[in-house]
Amino acid sequence: MEKKIIPNFYGLRIYLSSIMLYFFLVLPFIGFIIFQNVPTFIENRAGGTEQVAATVDSLMDAFDSIPELSEEELNNLVDLTIQSDVDDLVDKAIIIEESDADTLSDSENARILIGPPPENDDRLRMFEEKGPFARYFSLLFILIGVSLLTGLFYNLPFKRFFKKTRRKKEISQKLHLVCKKRLFNLPLVNSLIITMPNIVVIIYSLIFLVSEVSFDEEVERSMFIQLHYLTIVATLLEFLFVYYWEKHRVHIKYIDHIYSETELRKQVFIRKRGKIRNRFMVASGMTTFLPLVVVMVYLVLSLTSVKELALEGYSDEQKEVLFGPWSDIIGIGQETQSEEGNDKFFYVNAIDSIVMLVGIGNGILVSFIYLLLFIRWTNRDITWPLKELLVNIRNTRGGDEEQYSIVRTNDEIGELAEGYNEMTEKIHNYVESISAMNRDLEKKVNERTREVVEQKEEIETQKEEIEAQLDLATLQRDTITNQNDLILDSIHYAKRIQTAILPPVQLLEEHLSDHFILFKPRDIVSGDYYWAREKDQKLLIAVADCTGHGVPGGFLSMLGISSMNEIVNRSAELNPGKILEQLREIVIASMHQTGSWDEAQDGIEIALCVIDLKKLSLEYSGANRPLYLVRDGAVQHIRPDRMPIGIYEQDPLPFKKHNIKLKKGDSIYLFSDGYVDQLGGPLRKTFRAINFRKLLLEIQDQPMEKQKAILLENMALWQGEVEQIDDVLVMGIRI
Repeated sequence: MEKKIIPNFYGLRIYLSSIMLYFFLVLPFIGFIIFQNVPTFIENRAGGTEQVAATVDSLMDAFDSIPELSEEELNNLVDLTIQSDVDDLVDKAIIIEESDADTLSDSENARILIGPPPENDDRLRMFEEKGPFARYFSLLFILIGVSLLTGLFYNLPFKRFFKKTRRKKEISQKLHLVCKKRLFNLPLVNSLIITMPNIVVIIYSLIFLVSEVSFDEEVERSMFIQLHYLTIVATLLEFLFVYYWEKHRVHIKYIDHIYSETELRKQVFIRKRGKIRNRFMVASGMTTFLPLVVVMVYLVLSLTSVKELALEGYSDEQKEVLFGPWSDIIGIGQETQSEEGNDKFFYVNAIDSIVMLVGIGNGILVSFIYLLLFIRWTNRDITWPLKELLVNIRNTRGGDEEQYSIVRTNDEIGELAEGYNEMTEKIHNYVESISAMNRDLEKKVNERTREVVEQKEEIETQKEEIEAQLDLATLQRDTITNQNDLILDSIHYAKRIQTAILPPVQLLEEHLSDHFILFKPRDIVSGDYYWAREKDQKLLIAVADCTGHGVPGGFLSMLGISSMNEIVNRSAELNPGKILEQLREIVIASMHQTGSWDEAQDGIEIALCVIDLKKLSLEYSGANRPLYLVRDGAVQHIRPDRMPIGIYEQDPLPFKKHNIKLKKGDSIYLFSDGYVDQLGGPLRKTFRAINFRKLLLEIQDQPMEKQKAILLENMALWQGEVEQIDDVLVMGIRI
């Protein structure tokens, strides 16, 4: 899409144009009102119509009595006479009439006639410095100046933005954000700024009329009221003029420079969608209403009531002038009395008709300018986006699917442009996807063709080598299979040995009526082991987790089992803490652990219990492995010492012994970390100890063998497709 020329920002131009058209519309009306009321002012100041007529007759007689003057004096007299007002000229004529004109010299007559104009003339006081009209226009001009300054300040960011854009200068983000924020409020704000002086003077004139302010004559109040209504109509036109011009500029000229291409593919307007119908209704109303108002206002102002003539009767000539061809029906040839019904007629005198025609012509001219601009902006706001959309559709039909149409309006056309953009975007994505697939396919075909050609050349040379390698691979496969079988046989034999040294199941069954052992190695050989011994009518039970799993863990488990058997055999005191301390010494000595930083930190984590079933007591010590006691619907967490059986970074401390009084129905659980650390679930996380405790509480009412089955089933569901990551060992005992 071609980039358009960056436009100039219209601010002051719109203001001045609207002010000029405002005054072009208002001033002829004001002139018409003043001109129409001049005779009334003269009549009021001169003392009535009869006095004016007498004064004029005296003035004519005075002119007739003036001797002939030289051409130069006559010109001076005419100039001075034009400059003087009517009342002063009448006064001078009366003085000449009362005096003996023949006895005066020509120059004296001229001086009397010409005379200096009076210094104090209050005949049109409403136009003087403190009159209502003077105040009205003074306030209007002051407020116009203020509005121009306000508009300059408000529009300055846009002026700077477009000026920098044309000069290709960097635009600050703050300036861009200000313009983007104000753009769609620009028509309304500028319309209010330029019409605010008119609104203020309308309010001022309304207060002036409502308040008891004295006017020289009633005609002055009437003129002020007419000016008030005229200002309201002109203000409405000025508001619409600025609003539609600015709106036209925003939609057609400014929007695609302030908003980015991506933003303009969709609606960027802050107000709800409008209707084209409303825009046409406003335009149609303006084209009909405005010229009709101009004609009607001039026509109404030009009408004069017959009642104002104050005639007692109508002569034939007066009736013919008033009623035209209808005078025959009324009756010519006899003078009729003025009836009350005839006083309701209106007529237009010759002077008012001429002024009316001139005013209507001027008003229609100004209205034509308004209408021409309104229609032009309205049409362009509709035709421009449609034309742009039509061009883009043609380009899209020609194969250019990257075209987009700027969403310039928030009406049906804007919605149509937005829909077109969405359609072209989808088409572009489809075409791009298909093109990418074709490119990938072509690339793959070329690669496969090249590979086939290369492979075809190598196949013949590699055929013999492949046959030789096949024989070698077959031999190696057989060798590896044999070795793997030997290794597996060795590991299975190690498992048998490990199983053999584990305590027999009968030992636990003899002393425990309800228990289970969930033992699930990750590999064939386990690094976890359980241990049990009976001595001095006490049952010793342990669950241990050696470092690592598989064969390395199996070796360490065998060391732990044999060492614990040796310790119990030689110990007279069955203290679980002491047993773990002796086991730690044996492991450190057997593995030659010195605590240096570069040696492996191998060891055993174990939970050891000494249970006296007759006294229902339990002694527990733990190295990083806890004990869970479930009683009365709650899990008691017996915490171990935080150190392993093996070398430790701190000095070795004695293991604590926990004495627990047992009750019938208590459940005891010893376990390695394989179950709680197993990965699984929807997020592939560890099962966690807290969930393990909740699960134990849920299955407490089940026998121990049933609990084992539930634990295995839950582990399988949690694990899913994830492989087992460690050996799993859980032992449960019910007292």
